[in-house]
Amino acid sequence: MGQLLLAIDQGTTGTQIAFYDATTLQKLAHAKSEFRQIFPSPGLVEHAPADIWASVVQAYTKARGELAQAHASRAHDSVAGIGIANQRETCVAWDARSGDAFCNAIVWQDRRTADACSQLKNNDATRQEILALTGLVCDPYFSGTKMQWMLENVDAVSSAGKRGTLCFGTIDSWLVWRLTGGVSHVTDHTNASRTLLYGLEKGDWNETLLDRFHVPRSALPRIVDSVGLLGTTKGFLDLPDGTPITGALGDQQAALFGQDCERPGEAKITYGTGAFLLMHTGTSPVLYADDGLLSTVACAQNGRRTFAREGAAFIAGAAIQFVRDNLGWIKSSADVEHIAANASRDPGLHFVPALTGLPAPWWNPDARGMLLGLTRGTTKEQIMRAVLESVALQNTELLRLICASAGVSLARVAVDGGASQNDFLMQFQADVLQTPLWRPSDVETTSRGAVKAARLGLGDTTTVPWAKTASWPAQGSHGHTFTPQFSAATAKTTNASWLKAARFVDAFYRESP
Repeated sequence: MGQLLLAIDQGTTGTQIAFYDATTLQKLAHAKSEFRQIFPSPGLVEHAPADIWASVVQAYTKARGELAQAHASRAHDSVAGIGIANQRETCVAWDARSGDAFCNAIVWQDRRTADACSQLKNNDATRQEILALTGLVCDPYFSGTKMQWMLENVDAVSSAGKRGTLCFGTIDSWLVWRLTGGVSHVTDHTNASRTLLYGLEKGDWNETLLDRFHVPRSALPRIVDSVGLLGTTKGFLDLPDGTPITGALGDQQAALFGQDCERPGEAKITYGTGAFLLMHTGTSPVLYADDGLLSTVACAQNGRRTFAREGAAFIAGAAIQFVRDNLGWIKSSADVEHIAANASRDPGLHFVPALTGLPAPWWNPDARGMLLGLTRGTTKEQIMRAVLESVALQNTELLRLICASAGVSLARVAVDGGASQNDFLMQFQADVLQTPLWRPSDVETTSRGAVKAARLGLGDTTTVPWAKTASWPAQGSHGHTFTPQFSAATAKTTNASWLKAARFVDAFYRESP
């Protein structure tokens, strides 16, 4: 019987591998490996699939080494199950015979299909049909238009599609394919629901959508539960062949799962490159809320799906990196917390971080970032504070809209991700939300969600005695709570003022010169 669980957290800039004790669920070792970011031209973002796979191998090797060094007695323990969390909408096309990728993966941040999406949105009947079927908006963020672009612009992809040897998939599919030696071409419901090809109500690839985007069903993976058997390993480093992969979730759903947000009204905000807010809404999807937010699958287990509503802000930690790398005002991202906390606040100064377009609820890919309210007395410290505050202010309107559309009251908010370590940002977020925030001691909750799914999935596929009976340690046992310090009136004014600035930026970039 395996004594370890393995989490593969494949993110936008790197892959993290973590080993957990299968009984106590203590994290024993972890390692991260970064890979190239490819920018062929402004607005285009790509990854080499071979680089992604190499980062998995490198991180696994490093984590194995750390396990041997820190826990020598555990170095030869076997792995009971594997869980995967992944960057969601990034799309890969590969050969079903050789497993070789035909071209670079198109990353979720990529905007090359913005014109095609605009044409869809400009036809209101089409826009409404796609919203009703998928719960998503027409935006280059999602995978469907990426697949269509590959079919129309990459000869090898088009030829493979005609031959029937084309495999399309999001990163979870690519990883499972590689881990299983090309045996399993699958995806889970959380990732499938991010493609613009998945009917949210029925839970399968939708023929109307496949026809609209000209994507052959034969190229798409089989959709399976997030918790349960996705395949078994074959030829992966030192793991024995047959090691089961028993959990897979898109990274944001993995964080929701890892934060134990499994009941309606429970929400999480992940602060990574972008900020992603998900609220659990129950066992029925919200399909007809035309408010610029997304409806998505939260998890699927034992043939039963639960759902969430989501608001995505493309720029969060990336705003701090912008100050560091583009403006050169700080040497380390950590410096901005101290600077912002000590800068006097100018309530009329606003930064709208539309550095890669303005996301939910506006979905304006043409928008650009803007700083409003400058005076001769404005300091760079105040600007850095406004940049940091903008990361939090984006989320307030999103959460308000989610509660209204789902008809659910906010029960609790949990936070995670790298930028959640910034105490100033978390306190300001609690202030403008007027809701306490819970930050666990281990903010790598995507890995936690992946390994939680892997462990629960073992209960469906094996006779491991602890898989069904052992309780999962609650996230509420260790961490920090941020309690609002603003008055309700101050919070309302602060939110309204920034929202006015964001609406101005949206309108500015929609109007013709």
